[in-house]
Amino acid sequence: MVDAHVHLEKGSYCIEWIQEFIQYALSRNINEIYFLEHTHIFKECSSLYDEMSCYNEYQNNWYRKKYENARPLKEYTDFIDKMKKERFPIKLKFGLEVCYSPEHIKDIENIKNMYSFDFLVGSIHFIDGWAFSHKKQPWRKENYNLNYLYKRYYELMYELVESNLFSGLAHPNSLQCFGAYPIGDYYAEYNKIARALKENNMYIEESSGLAINYGDTELGMSGKMLKAMILQNVQILTASDAHIPQDVGKLICEMNDLISKAEKEYGR
Repeated sequence: MVDAHVHLEKGSYCIEWIQEFIQYALSRNINEIYFLEHTHIFKECSSLYDEMSCYNEYQNNWYRKKYENARPLKEYTDFIDKMKKERFPIKLKFGLEVCYSPEHIKDIENIKNMYSFDFLVGSIHFIDGWAFSHKKQPWRKENYNLNYLYKRYYELMYELVESNLFSGLAHPNSLQCFGAYPIGDYYAEYNKIARALKENNMYIEESSGLAINYGDTELGMSGKMLKAMILQNVQILTASDAHIPQDVGKLICEMNDLISKAEKEYGR
C-alpha cells in the first residue's frame, strides 16, 4: 500500500527522522511513501504567496512568520540526495507540494526546471488569495455562497491540471475542511477534471488528511468524484497528509476498501 503525501517539516532533515516515519508505515503495511514539503517553508518560493499575504491581516502575519523561518530549498534537495544513497525497507520518493494559483504558473515552472524532484503535487489552498483551510481562520458555510465557491474551486483545480506542471493533484476535497460540503451536482466538473488528469498522465489523491487533521467525517473524495475518476481510469493514490510519524498510513486500508468497492460498482 502507498501513502503518497507525508510531510517532513516538523523535524530536522536527518535519517533518524525518516526512520520514525518508516516504523509507523511498516506497522500499517505501507510499502511506499511519498515524502514532500510545502512550498511555503522555502525562501525561493515566496512569490507564490504574494496574493494570499495581501488578502488580510491574519494571512499577512501568518506568511511573514513563515518567511522569517523559511529554509533554503537547497537544504531539502541536499537531504534528498543523501537519502537516495541509503537503503530502506520500503520504497521512498521525495517531492514538493506546490500551492497553485494561476498568477504564478511561470514561477512554478521555474521551480520545476531548477530542481529534480521525483514528483510535484499541486494543491489548491487559496481561492483568489483567500486561505480557506487555516484553523485559525475558520469560516461558516452560512456566510458564503457555496455554489460560487465550489465552482471557482473546481475551476482552479482544472487549471492546475491543465498547466502540465504537476505529477498529481493533492487532497481534492479540502474546501470542506470546516464542514462546507458541496451542495448541488458537480459531476460535470468532476468529469472534466478527471479527463484532464488522464490526458496529462496525473494521479489524484484519495486523502484521509481532512479526517486526520480536521476531524472530517467524510473519508476521501465524494462518491461522485470518485466515480468520475474511476470511469475515466485516473490513477488514484491513497494519502494521509501526515505531518507527524504517528499519522503515516492512517485510514489507508479504509480508503483502499472504498476504492475497491467503487471499482467493482463501476466496472473498472
